[in-house]
Amino acid sequence: MRLPIHTPYKNGEGGVKVGLEPIKEPDWLEIDDLFDSEIELKRELYDSHFNDIHQEVKGSFESQVELLDVLKTHLEQYHPNHKITSMSDSLPLKHASLMVQEDLVLMLPRGEEYFLGAASLCAPSNWSLEEKFKSSLLGLHIHVPAYEKEIGSRVNNLFNNLPMEKIFQRFNWSIYENSKLFQPATSKSQIERSKTITKDNAGDRLFIRVERQTIRRLPKTQAIVFTIRVHINPLFSIKKDSSLLTDLDQALENLTQDMKKYKSIDQIEVPLRGWLQKEIKKLG
Repeated sequence: MRLPIHTPYKNGEGGVKVGLEPIKEPDWLEIDDLFDSEIELKRELYDSHFNDIHQEVKGSFESQVELLDVLKTHLEQYHPNHKITSMSDSLPLKHASLMVQEDLVLMLPRGEEYFLGAASLCAPSNWSLEEKFKSSLLGLHIHVPAYEKEIGSRVNNLFNNLPMEKIFQRFNWSIYENSKLFQPATSKSQIERSKTITKDNAGDRLFIRVERQTIRRLPKTQAIVFTIRVHINPLFSIKKDSSLLTDLDQALENLTQDMKKYKSIDQIEVPLRGWLQKEIKKLG
């Protein structure tokens, strides 16, 4: 069992923050051994849940075409062994999405703010694309505790002033009891965690869900590309790493009650932390 690739709960990190760090062009996209299975899932969802995973305004077409071109150029240069499948499809965003494991979101300018103008979202983490479509940055994060008060204006300023040549990444994390990538929901308040999770079975029943997000500006249309790659690992994948066990336990402790409720962690916190502390003790 391999350890998680990304551990944003390291050092007890938990709450809402911008947390952006610059990355180099070669590091923009992630391609790994899950590529085939994740692209197959996307194809299935396009056939069965089109409106749930794909939305676009008419004015986004030019940005979709530009994103497709940027992706092709990037893959040819930095992933030359990655096979690019040609498609005769009138939806360039769909074409782009089926070339990479990341979900793709196009934020388009509207006055002094940006709004969700097009998206291919096959791995939603308990939110609805149809519901959030055309929302501003604030609208997208309206239910995130402390977002508007603490970081909303900073994120909006960042989007307005994002340098053309820069790419940034950030991470989110939570704990789920389902390993599926496609987990839509119209409301976080609808999420009900199982009451049968205990400190003895939590390692087998729960999963660490991490989102790696990147943002970059498209040079011609000025749209901002927001990518989301979801990584899922069973909780027991960290059972032999005392530092990760301790870091995750500390991160859970550091979450505010509002954030625990937002992530639906409040419903499973006792057995979850009980399992973590039990495994920490085992490692001595």
